[in-house]
Amino acid sequence: MPSRLILLDEWLFSHLQGEAGSERQRQAYRILEEIERRCDRIAWRPETPWARKAYKLMKEQRPEVRAASRLFQRLLRDPQKGVIPSSPAASAARSPEAWSSIPEEDRYWLEIYIDAGAELPVTTDQKLLDQLKRSFPEVRARELEEFARSYLTRLDGS
Repeated sequence: MPSRLILLDEWLFSHLQGEAGSERQRQAYRILEEIERRCDRIAWRPETPWARKAYKLMKEQRPEVRAASRLFQRLLRDPQKGVIPSSPAASAARSPEAWSSIPEEDRYWLEIYIDAGAELPVTTDQKLLDQLKRSFPEVRARELEEFARSYLTRLDGS
């Protein structure tokens, strides 16, 4: 199976830190393990809200978060795993009307998706998913639960 370039929304950080409960924390960790196992990759860009949250996670000292933090660091620092798009050229070519429908705080995430050529954006934000369907129908974003069910099926033995 060829590797896929995945774009994870900011839910990842609250889940890895246990803010959404221990089951979500385990699920987020298992997703990272599966990304590593499958040779899939994560798209991201420095100097974004996502990257700031990633850095905060990397400084986390709680024992229940350290393993996830180490795995996450390993993925992002590996040039074969962490993909940083070189420039925002592709996203800049989009029509202003389409961009105006996306909340400003989510635009950088969509820009990363477009600029990196990612193929699997994952979010928990239903409003964002609805807006993407209307304004960017070519973006095949997945809701976290739907993604986790299919992505982690092999791990669950299902």
